Amino acid sequence: MSSPATALPPDQLLDRLLALLERLYRDTADYRARCDEAQCWYDRGYADGMRAALAALGHGAALAARPLPEIEPLAPTERVTPWGRAHAHGVEVGGRETRDVLGGA
Repeated sequence: MSSPATALPPDQLLDRLLALLERLYRDTADYRARCDEAQCWYDRGYADGMRAALAALGHGAALAARPLPEIEPLAPTERVTPWGRAHAHGVEVGGRETRDVLGGA
């Protein structure tokens, strides 16, 4: 039995993923000022992971057509903080789940 996401035509599925990506970036625009909110950093990482997976799966043109912010790498001192670890976990999960939904390796 297929899930509702995989039952969508590929272009509609991509549109939904891109809309989610834009919403995550919009909702986390001020994440660096919110160190006390690990969920915000996780969500920003999730968006970064989605974006990397979409690019790796050949959707770079669709990404380029969207008004997305620059990806800001974490400073070494941020990576070891609770919020930096939340971001890293979000990157991992966002990338994996995007590849799973789109059927990419």
